[in-house]
Amino acid sequence: MTRRRRQLFPRGKSTLIIATVTLIALTTLAAAGCGSKSGISRDQFAQVQKGMTLDQVEGLLGQPDRTHHLGTSKNLNIIWYYNKSESDGLVRVSFLDGKVDSTTPYDTNVTPEE
Repeated sequence: MTRRRRQLFPRGKSTLIIATVTLIALTTLAAAGCGSKSGISRDQFAQVQKGMTLDQVEGLLGQPDRTHHLGTSKNLNIIWYYNKSESDGLVRVSFLDGKVDSTTPYDTNVTPEE
């Protein structure tokens, strides 16, 4: 007498179960990451100096959360907004001719100019 091996899950359903377990695991991991506040710290923002280039600021702070462009191609003002990691609101880094022209203090809340 040959003994048939009993499958834990019927054929075809095992793929669905694996996919469901994977989806639940990924959702749980994603939800765990939502509790931490991302953004730049006060110390990072303090390192931004007038005259720094776009690349230098991006190397220090990463890509901005929002951007805004004003002016013409000959006199372009670029504004980068970053979320704060330690409080609500945004900080603003303003570039004129590709170099930092001004920054908004970390302690104030900024509403992006539309």
